[in-house]
This record gives sequence, C-alpha cells and structure tokens, in this order.
Amino acid sequence: MKRPAGFLVGLVMLPFVGLAPSAHAMGEAACTISGTINFVPTSVSQGTWSIGPGVIDCTGLFRAKRAITGPGPFTGSGTYAEASPGSGTCLHQVGTGQVDYIIPTTEANNRIQESHDFVFAGAGSFTTPTLRGSFEVAPPYEGDCVGHPVTKATFVAQAVMVRLNGLDH
Repeated sequence: MKRPAGFLVGLVMLPFVGLAPSAHAMGEAACTISGTINFVPTSVSQGTWSIGPGVIDCTGLFRAKRAITGPGPFTGSGTYAEASPGSGTCLHQVGTGQVDYIIPTTEANNRIQESHDFVFAGAGSFTTPTLRGSFEVAPPYEGDCVGHPVTKATFVAQAVMVRLNGLDH
C-alpha cells in the first residue's frame, strides 16, 4: 500500500505536535544537532555528561527577521541519574545541565546559553527555553553496557527552535 508523502512528513513531525509557537513568537527554525557525548559515571546510579565538539544547524528565522545563515558550534554539560531505581545507568537516564551554542544570522552571531533537561532510554527528548526535540545516542560507543558503562558516543538530535518575546540570552 502506497502512503502519500504528506503522511510520512506528518509521522516524522508527530513528536513536535503541541510545540507550535504562540502569537508572541519572535522566530522559528528547524534544527539538527550532532556531536560527541561523553558520560562520566560518579557512582553506580549517576554521573556527569558533556557534549563537544558539536554542531547546531538550523533553517529559519531568528528574532522574526534575521535569516539563519549556517551551522554554529554547540556544547553542553551537566549531570544525569538512572531513570528508575535498579535499572542501571546504561543509557536509561534523566538529566539536567547547560547548553551553549551560536546561531549565525545575516546580522550577527547569536550566542545562546540556557538550561537543558532530558529523558533518555535508547532514544530521548530534551527541552531548553528555546529548543524542543528528540535525540539518540548512536554507535560507535566506548563501553558496552555489559562489562563497562558507555562513556562516549555520537549525539544526534532534531529540534524546533522557537524564540519568544523577552527571551534574550
């Protein structure tokens, strides 16, 4: 059975339902983020994470009138804990931290630093005040979840960027 292209686009965008901007939106963009993510266990059930080097590449408008002109650097760091007690921390985590990235536009390079929250169990979702999206941690891994925890992997995300009135960083 053939499915129309619109059906497939709708299926891909399903995770973003409800993320439409309000009447006060000052800019919108679709973004991809990729890079290396590192996990450093500090105990059996928690640790720290960091992303870097990374790249954010968005298409759309920043502050309603500035065209985004290309990719920029993306880094982040924070802490994580196992998602449910007894499950182990091997890629079943909840976390928080800070991200720092640059969105280049026709007028300036815009640096954004903001808080970041995520939930992860094989694939995950994340939110910042500006970005909402889904991500996965892909091979190649350093670690195997059996004898050694995963300590390094590739981070790949898709996000919607919405800048709102009064949200300047």
